[in-house]
Amino acid sequence: MAEKQNRVAEDVVEYCLFPLLSESENGSDDIKNLQQCINSFLTFLSPTLIDVIWQNEGFKLKAVEEKGSSPVHLLGETNFGENVQDEWFIVYLIFQLTKHFTGLVAKIRDSDEEFLLIEAADGLPKWLNPESAENRVYIYNGELHIIPIPQSPADVAAFPRSITSIGDAVECVRTYSEQTRASKQIQTAINNRIKNFPDLMSEHTHYAHCYIPASIAAVLDEKPQLIAPAVRAFYYRDPIDLKCCRTFQYFRPGTRVVHRTRLTRCLYAQLVHQNFQPDKRSGWVIPSTSSPKFRSHDLGMKLAHGFEIMCHKSESGGNHSNINDDQPTSGVRWQQYIQTLKDKNYFRGELEGSVLYEQLMGNARKFYKENFRHSNRGDDPGAEVLHLLKTLDVDIEGRRRAEQYLESPDDDSWMNLTPESLDEMMRERSGNYGNQEDTDNVFDLGKIADSMKAFVGNVSSADGAEFPSAGDDVEEDETQFEDSCSDSSSDMDEYGWEEDEEGKTSSSKHARIKRPPSLDKYMDIMDKELSKTDVGKSFEKQKKKTEKDTPGKVQTPDKDINEEDDDFQPVDIDLNTVKNLLESYGAQEGLAGPTSNILGSMGVTIPPNMDNIENGENTNIPSKINAEKKPMPKPRPKPAARTSTNTTQKAAPPRPPPPRAARTPRARLDSKETDV
Repeated sequence: MAEKQNRVAEDVVEYCLFPLLSESENGSDDIKNLQQCINSFLTFLSPTLIDVIWQNEGFKLKAVEEKGSSPVHLLGETNFGENVQDEWFIVYLIFQLTKHFTGLVAKIRDSDEEFLLIEAADGLPKWLNPESAENRVYIYNGELHIIPIPQSPADVAAFPRSITSIGDAVECVRTYSEQTRASKQIQTAINNRIKNFPDLMSEHTHYAHCYIPASIAAVLDEKPQLIAPAVRAFYYRDPIDLKCCRTFQYFRPGTRVVHRTRLTRCLYAQLVHQNFQPDKRSGWVIPSTSSPKFRSHDLGMKLAHGFEIMCHKSESGGNHSNINDDQPTSGVRWQQYIQTLKDKNYFRGELEGSVLYEQLMGNARKFYKENFRHSNRGDDPGAEVLHLLKTLDVDIEGRRRAEQYLESPDDDSWMNLTPESLDEMMRERSGNYGNQEDTDNVFDLGKIADSMKAFVGNVSSADGAEFPSAGDDVEEDETQFEDSCSDSSSDMDEYGWEEDEEGKTSSSKHARIKRPPSLDKYMDIMDKELSKTDVGKSFEKQKKKTEKDTPGKVQTPDKDINEEDDDFQPVDIDLNTVKNLLESYGAQEGLAGPTSNILGSMGVTIPPNMDNIENGENTNIPSKINAEKKPMPKPRPKPAARTSTNTTQKAAPPRPPPPRAARTPRARLDSKETDV
């Protein structure tokens, strides 16, 4: 059986890296080699990671010795909290590492196990499920690899049916990379999710004006990443934490200055959407919400509370970590680190000694000191803030003079989600984005009928029905919907059957299926029951073809059912399907419903009824098809309410009539018209 792995905690992503190491008999040599790999990996990623503000934890690696069937490898765990973007940024980093370092195989998962397969669910093979995917999904050469299940005896030697060793699985990926590479559809789904990194991290950075104590401004200028633990301390505060904020010990409001603070969008939204009033004893006074200074004062007050809580916890808990500022910045490893930064144009062509060059060098030196230590401990952020308060020189008056030169804060309109932008996001995420191109700007009703035919023809099982993809099983050169409305068919065509020469029945699209003898009996009983009702009148019928409609056709002596019964008109299945779906879609009134969900899963999006929108009516029956509206009868007013004979009050006036029902358009396809 496959080796069962421990479950990953919520909001945590776990990644394992299996570098290609030379064989050694001493286990300590493997650990040393892994440590060298860590230095190489961090050096390669440092230009991308230096300025990143993580939500909770950053990218980190540690060496793990061989245990059971798992070989020596590098292990990393990152708590991404509420910001899922951090998780996908780590996926991007793993793909970049495996693409750059030869022989490196990686594996990544979270509390949902193989979340990469969830992202590419539409392209997975039938045999792949959460149980069979155990230890079969890896990243190699910048691509996703899936070890297949052997389909023949010849495949058993290469692809084991059950993977009992992670080491064997890693070697299988390296040896049979061509056979294990996932399909193009799966690769495209993953690449679409990570292709905007690392630029997306910069796009999701938000600059805001915060009215904060000058000491906090100095701390954030020295290390902007400390903004995340401060926001987290405020966001997850409790009444015990707020006791220290009654009288501030470290960050009193008397030294406040306006500071242009860098946050992520997630951190900014967490601060803005927290309703909080400070204690009156704290000395913090917030202007009214109508004041233009409210946002900067409100953000600064919340940040000050977060920093105060963070420092108080560190002091009371005795978490005085030794801040290592003596990390050597010389030697071969430092020179390799700086050379990698220069190769990746980290210094932006600045001359050594310039202001920007020194600022970038300072950030690179901080990253080197924090990430290239051999100890894998993390410093307590509160202790780090206390250490910076003792070492930094805070110029309050200088910061107040510089307020007039601050750049404007970023626009935060991205927090307001409009219905149009939400629909756009849903179309992009569902994979149906861009499938609505129509050169004539006219919606084809035939798409609905063809999609439903493809859906009915698909395979279903105990796991549910399968939706066809956009364009699957729908022929582009098929006869238009108009032709299907006008063509005559036999009574068996109504149920998808055709009769052959031997009297057997078969489906026009699938293999021949023998009609059960009992079906005729059931059909007769059903016809007798329905003959006593008006159900048959509710269906749209096909038009009869006359001799003028079929010129040149030689009449045969055999009579079909249309000639035997002049009143018989076959039911038009396509037309009824489209009509019922449109009525159901109109009843949704713009909300989610079964029709939009089913058609959306098949890549069909019904356009809104622009005619009714212009008339002020709330209906969603499509009108981008050329349509003519049928007049609807005016509703009769309800009778006036009766009054009691014991009173002299007048009868209440009649209530206004209910709104008119949604009007069903008539679809015009080419030159003919068909009532829907």
